[in-house]
Amino acid sequence: MMSTIDQRLVAQCLAALRDKDGATISDLAESTGLSRPTVTAALVELRDAGLVVEHEARAVAGRPARSYSLLAGSQVVVGLDLTRSSVRILVADRTGRVLATQSSAIAPPTTRQPNLAPIRTLLVQTLERVGRRLSEVAAIGVAVAGLFDEDGVVTSSPQVSSWHGQDLGALFEEAFGAPVSVDNDLSLAAEAESRAGALVDSDTGIYALTWHHVSARVTAGGQVVRGRKGRAGEVGMLRAFSDVEIPAGTLLDASAIVGAELRRLRDDPADVRGMQALDSLSTAMSSALAALILTIDPEVIVLGGELGEFADLIAVPLEQKIRTAVTGIDTGTPLIREGELGADAAALGALGLAFQRHAALIYGFDGVTAPVITIDPERNDMAQTSAAEEAAGFRAAVIGVGARAGVALHVAATGGRVVAAVDPAPQTHARAARLFGDIPVFASVAELLAADVEIDGAFITSPDFTHAEVSIALLEAGVPVYVEKPLAISIEDADRILETAYRTGSKLYVGHNMRHMRVVRMMKDIVDRGEIGEVKAIWCRHFVGHGGDYYFKDWHAERDKAMSLLLQKGAHDIDVMHWLAGASSRTVVGVGDLAVYGQVESRRDNSDRRMGDWFSMGNWPPLAQQDLNPVIDVEDISMIMMRTDSGVLMSYQQCHFTPDYWRNYTVIGTQGRIENFDDDAGGEVRVWNARSDYLEKGHVRYPIEDGGDGGHGGADPLTVGEFIEFVRNGTPTDTNPIAARDAVAAGVAGALSIRSGSQPQEIPTLPEDLRAYFAAHQRAGSQASVSR
Repeated sequence: MMSTIDQRLVAQCLAALRDKDGATISDLAESTGLSRPTVTAALVELRDAGLVVEHEARAVAGRPARSYSLLAGSQVVVGLDLTRSSVRILVADRTGRVLATQSSAIAPPTTRQPNLAPIRTLLVQTLERVGRRLSEVAAIGVAVAGLFDEDGVVTSSPQVSSWHGQDLGALFEEAFGAPVSVDNDLSLAAEAESRAGALVDSDTGIYALTWHHVSARVTAGGQVVRGRKGRAGEVGMLRAFSDVEIPAGTLLDASAIVGAELRRLRDDPADVRGMQALDSLSTAMSSALAALILTIDPEVIVLGGELGEFADLIAVPLEQKIRTAVTGIDTGTPLIREGELGADAAALGALGLAFQRHAALIYGFDGVTAPVITIDPERNDMAQTSAAEEAAGFRAAVIGVGARAGVALHVAATGGRVVAAVDPAPQTHARAARLFGDIPVFASVAELLAADVEIDGAFITSPDFTHAEVSIALLEAGVPVYVEKPLAISIEDADRILETAYRTGSKLYVGHNMRHMRVVRMMKDIVDRGEIGEVKAIWCRHFVGHGGDYYFKDWHAERDKAMSLLLQKGAHDIDVMHWLAGASSRTVVGVGDLAVYGQVESRRDNSDRRMGDWFSMGNWPPLAQQDLNPVIDVEDISMIMMRTDSGVLMSYQQCHFTPDYWRNYTVIGTQGRIENFDDDAGGEVRVWNARSDYLEKGHVRYPIEDGGDGGHGGADPLTVGEFIEFVRNGTPTDTNPIAARDAVAAGVAGALSIRSGSQPQEIPTLPEDLRAYFAAHQRAGSQASVSR
């Protein structure tokens, strides 16, 4: 329908309504200067567009007055600062409310390492913690070090040399899959301080990088003066200042050293090295800033950048040196001050840039001004990681250097590293060195705990039958643990692990990474949106086409080490079904058999080898397999049926001798059903939500999104990131140790039913205080004695 009102007026009303956080027609007419009929027409258009909601009338001077507010919606806007030692991310909804802040020690892109994949992974993790996906990002603003021409092409790129001459917006859009605008970090920080910081009340001001080689931005009337080629304020380019002695190394590396010296001076005002660093820095800055003062005559100079936190130390000696160099400076008020936005200035500026450049994508209307965004610590959903932890990075130990040990490599995306490993087999030491570099490798957990190695957490990737003893030993020592699924191979051992974590308060995380796979997240979202009504049944068929190589040539084939492949392989799927159903199984019955691999006569002890030594797509058909494990007494085909606490019926079928390898879920509700075809990018989730006969493609089709790099369709790095945030900040997780235990219990019960002639098995419940503790995300101090 053709609009009957000027879209600029609609945009003006939208911005006013957003910034007032709700208003009446009279309020909006007063704040915008528009007539009541114009405001009313604008609100009708905004309501029809699904952007505003009308609230119940309230009495004003005896007359009811309708009020309106902007709907936040599911879309978000992101600001990224890639110029500091720690990457900073801000996520806001379209009302301008900051939903999440993230500061991670993950390395920003540099010439040595220009890869953007770790930044993308960190962004996805940040979004997931506030219930958002990358596909819900309307726009991204990015702050980088560099200068840009009028077309957005980089003309100077000190951060990443290969960015010179490139359109960074296009480059970043390809990496992040969302619209991106990029600008200079100082310009963005200066604009943020002008909108809601230390430069708000200044007609003219200077925002300066706190460093020997001064770069600055001039602000006038709340706007950054950029100049013809964006170089206004880049006084460091003057050859007159080229003889300034600058600490060796890159800016980020050198500023960390200077920062450490200034930090000592703050702790001890008599520290000689700190005083020398302060004098050197203030002397180097004074000449450049004096030149700017004579040119601009600013009311205030704001010190920002990586060393901006030391503005209180630097201000006095720097101002004294400037006053010595320049005559006639007003002595009535301090000239230099610290930025009010601190380390978030550039990220806030980037967030504002995204709102400014992409209003049509965010609101559906061009010309909507950017909101004034500030970070309210009381409203943030995500805690900041402490400076000490960020400086150190997450130090991980890996227990068991087998096929899944590589999952710990994803700690690098958060700025962490693997510092030790445990494996009793000498032949694994070379593999540990290939994966993690020159680290100590211990023969046992006891040796690790006795050694002088500081660790912040441990990844347990040892064989399933070791999980209980290894987990308990580490938890008793106060070490947070990431346990690869399955949690254990018996219900009793799983419960022992839970009780130990509860009693000690040590953090327990179970690596059910499929909860972060895109196909699973999509199905969960469809269910949660109510597209198929109330869930009543879930079926899963798992075609384990690589089963002969994966599970029948080593310890997985033995009951006393694996119990059943309903654990090693099925725990994933059972956990997913429980998650989609919103409840866990209580009754299980099953049938199964060792139908194929028990007939293969070629056997070998493969303890001297690893899967990479024997895996081949040419190992086909199943009866032609070679070198199977000497003992095989687990089933190669299993079918179990489950009933949950809430009455949802579920069935799970697993076959290890199929030619294809994928899993298929069917979820049936009271108003439709969903089913996935393939479980990675390129496949799709189909929805049937109306009566029909055979309809191959369903009524609605959702392409499965690309989860990015990393194992399990990009889920592994997300799971590792979630674990580290949980350890550091107690951030709630999508995985849950109780759910991991329930998946083990259902698999164990299914195996016991199969081996008892399909006798139904009841799963024991856990004490309520234990369940409540893990439901509360293992909050410190909430433990009580476990009653049995």
